[in-house]
Amino acid sequence: MKSQLLFFLFLPLFYLAQIKTDRPGEGTASDVVSPKTIQLESGVVYHKDENGFTSDHLLRFGITEKWEVRLQTNQDLSDSSESTYGFSSKYKFLAGENFSPSLALIADSDFQFKNYSFTLASDKKLTENLGSSAGIAYLKENLLHYFFFSFGLDYTFEDDRWTIFGEYFGYYNSMISPEHGSDFGITFLASPNLQLDVSFGSNLQNISNQYFLSTGISYHFR
Repeated sequence: MKSQLLFFLFLPLFYLAQIKTDRPGEGTASDVVSPKTIQLESGVVYHKDENGFTSDHLLRFGITEKWEVRLQTNQDLSDSSESTYGFSSKYKFLAGENFSPSLALIADSDFQFKNYSFTLASDKKLTENLGSSAGIAYLKENLLHYFFFSFGLDYTFEDDRWTIFGEYFGYYNSMISPEHGSDFGITFLASPNLQLDVSFGSNLQNISNQYFLSTGISYHFR
């Protein structure tokens, strides 16, 4: 309900622009949305280990060429008490032009400031069609402290509409065993402002019981 209220509150501000997305995947892209534009990214995820579904929604507001602010929610469709709401900010320090790496800092928190994270995200174009991404983060979640790392490769086909990707990610905590995972998927740019995606991922220690399937849609308004 809160996410729906936030969406309709900012609906009059939407207007059309070029799309850049943070989904799918566990890592975060370094791109920010254009100034004075808004982008909505939403998805549904099936989790095998819990035999249930969640939905996630990210609303991104472009402030300047280098800075955006965001509202986000993750909805547990089986138990609403497990749903979370929060906000974040992304600032892009390096543009990453002409095959040089980009760099952005993302600060993220729930509204109670109990769970939060700080992430450095980088992307680098390797060829005209092949790109790489990496991220490192510190997270505080449910009174535990984690370090997160991700690395991915993506390939965009000649028509610039289809992209495939693969990614490794890991969560590290001094009190429990590390969790290693990977995901891969495909995105389709249906229009300059609309992207569709499908992905599959899993914990590498127990693929058969800890996998997830995700599908989503992203739209850039102006």
